[in-house]
Amino acid sequence: MQTARLGDNVWVRYVKRTQDGSVAPARSRAPVEMTVGVDHPRLPGLGLALVGLSSLEVTTVRVPAGQGHPPADPARVRRWARARFPEGQPLVAGTWVPVSDSMGRRRLVRVVEAGARTVVVDINSRWAGRALELEVQLVGILTRAPGPDAPPA
Repeated sequence: MQTARLGDNVWVRYVKRTQDGSVAPARSRAPVEMTVGVDHPRLPGLGLALVGLSSLEVTTVRVPAGQGHPPADPARVRRWARARFPEGQPLVAGTWVPVSDSMGRRRLVRVVEAGARTVVVDINSRWAGRALELEVQLVGILTRAPGPDAPPA
């Protein structure tokens, strides 16, 4: 059975968990394509962890706090107009609510304080500064990197 080696292009599926056990939602259910030995921007530490895995094998990678997502930035706590939220939407301190950004993309923000005219929100990622654990399955090897037995180019 073939195993992944440095430079191979592979597909992986993953589950991302934080130190408290909560599961970070995957952006899609489809496998993610990556190169073995190269870190993926959303999956730090994973590139080298794939070396030697065979198809359908699972591994767990632990990512220290601050390396998976940057620490929370106090400058990302903002005061927004209440009108920015749908009328009648309950805004309770500590809850995460969906909003649309200027590009029309949906994202979650944490309500810090809600008043009649303004809402204080924290737009940091809910995973900011937390240690992560990635449970990763190598789905398949797409292309092989040239090995020591490959003919010269």
